[in-house]
Amino acid sequence: MLFGYLMYQYYSASIVGTLLMEQPKSIKTLRNLIDSRLTLGIEDIPYSRDYFVRTTDADSLELHRTRIEYYEPRAGRNESHFLAAADGLQLVRDGGYAFHVAISAAYRIIRLTFSEREICELSEIDMFPVWSQWMVAIVQKNSPYRDVITYGLRRLNEAGLMQRQRHVWQEPKPKCVRQIAPTDLIVGLDAVVSAFVLLCGGIVLSVCVLFAEILCHRIERHRHGCRRRLGRNRFVMMTKQPSLVTEAGRNDTELFYVE
Repeated sequence: MLFGYLMYQYYSASIVGTLLMEQPKSIKTLRNLIDSRLTLGIEDIPYSRDYFVRTTDADSLELHRTRIEYYEPRAGRNESHFLAAADGLQLVRDGGYAFHVAISAAYRIIRLTFSEREICELSEIDMFPVWSQWMVAIVQKNSPYRDVITYGLRRLNEAGLMQRQRHVWQEPKPKCVRQIAPTDLIVGLDAVVSAFVLLCGGIVLSVCVLFAEILCHRIERHRHGCRRRLGRNRFVMMTKQPSLVTEAGRNDTELFYVE
């Protein structure tokens, strides 16, 4: 009984903890995204189109060739998944879709159109390599203005002007405020299947032990019954007592008795 109570407490806590725990992210790299079954799309801006023309990254080229712009044999036409930011994010909201978009446009649309639960379900990965995102000031080689521009950019960063411009032109990332909804506490069969397997195994084991005890009891009772019957029907050796023989039958008769 104590063991059953402990198992009940264990599985209750395990199920609640599993339901409230954040789901693990299976797509963490561009290769994982290519191998997934998600439909892919990219924001239709000149920078994205130019990137696929000039890049030498193998994963990015495979993504563009097989998932973005490709020939669809069943439809008999070329497919292109360059979309506007609002249209692509709406497909992401519907589910089963991955969309590459600039965060300056994406965060504002997500904040206005996505619910808190949908925001928490989103995940991000970088498609462009880190080296391609570096911003530099290009000047002529051996230009006398190189040091002036370098000092000016450092001064802007130290004074906080660049950070202020980021706040003005770039929408902050929407925060995931996870709340417990009634649908979060719905228990599926996969969450309790191990408990049912353990319960069924215990029932089967109990029935097997019961049958084994009944069989052993019947065998033992049968052995005791045979011993009693043999004890009641057993005859001991018959001995001859000549002293008890009568005079009339001394010549031809003898008297026997059972001890």
